[in-house]
Amino acid sequence: MASTRACANVPLSTLRTHRTTQTAVRAQLGRREVMGSAPLGFMALAAAANMKSARADEGNVFYGTAFPPGTYGAYDANAKDKAVYTFEFPEGWKLDAPSKVEKGTKGIDGRVFNPSVGKKGEQAFVIVLSRAGEDNKSFQLKDTESTFSGFVIADPDLQEALETADEVNQSSRTVGGLNFFDYEIKGSQTNYLSSITVNNEGKLFALFVKAPTATFNKDKASLENIVKTFKLTGL
Repeated sequence: MASTRACANVPLSTLRTHRTTQTAVRAQLGRREVMGSAPLGFMALAAAANMKSARADEGNVFYGTAFPPGTYGAYDANAKDKAVYTFEFPEGWKLDAPSKVEKGTKGIDGRVFNPSVGKKGEQAFVIVLSRAGEDNKSFQLKDTESTFSGFVIADPDLQEALETADEVNQSSRTVGGLNFFDYEIKGSQTNYLSSITVNNEGKLFALFVKAPTATFNKDKASLENIVKTFKLTGL
């Protein structure tokens, strides 16, 4: 699929100006093995037909369904058909399902990590948010830096990286009619890659890839591929 790209540098002073936390989260973990959620309470009857235990379907592709936090706990064999976003991740990485609290309060929808790096220091995770602000308006990425600073609640290391980096390298691309804003943050200890977009319904999808500096430099090509393959399915 054809895409267009533009590049720029973003001063960190702009990012530090805004320290707001995004609200009204809608999140649900995605899964390489095709992931879904087990219904709870009143949602059982409505969701039961679609919630089934899963088997591995396709290697190294993460299928994110972005279900609400209230549905969680099992694997959905049909998640590939329901996925609202996907990305590829390196061989040998493992799934790390977010908890209900992480999904409900931080918006973390899905996560994978490299088990060979201690303390899950090398990982990729996706945040999905439905609406922002007291007026319940859709996300607008015209002020992407302000939006970006609101993600620090999901990962404390991101705050440190933003505060110690001299600048953020930014590029933009258009894929499937949607604008994706890609970032590289070089922190003093941890480096990040990120890709942020908003779908036609105003829902925000933000992919973050992090690694300690030495690991990041060694694995940069494979980490960049995670971002490169991140896309929305249109569902």
